Amino acid sequence: MTDKSVNEDLDLTDITALLDDDYVLSIIVATSVEPLSAKELGERCDLSVTSIYRRVDRLRRFDLLKERTRPRCDGHHETVYVSALDRFELTIDEGELDWTVDRTSDDVADELSQMWGDL
Repeated sequence: MTDKSVNEDLDLTDITALLDDDYVLSIIVATSVEPLSAKELGERCDLSVTSIYRRVDRLRRFDLLKERTRPRCDGHHETVYVSALDRFELTIDEGELDWTVDRTSDDVADELSQMWGDL
């Protein structure tokens, strides 16, 4: 899915400013492998949970990170985050600047299969 503006206000400046943060990139990369909680992201990125939440909120605002619920063994659940960014591409061709943001699909069947496999 190629989409320049899931959020009508999204523009190239917004997306490049967001991706210019090394911690944001670390969050996207880590959550592309497996769903992680804010605490787990903080430990992996060596960043406070408060700082993780600020970045998570920005990523979610641009639909680059999805929030999920993960059941725990004790019967409770926790919020985890999953990268929704497949690809960001910037091209310059014959004086024309073009950019695309490819996001993961929200296929319910795929998500159910993933959840079942995680149990």
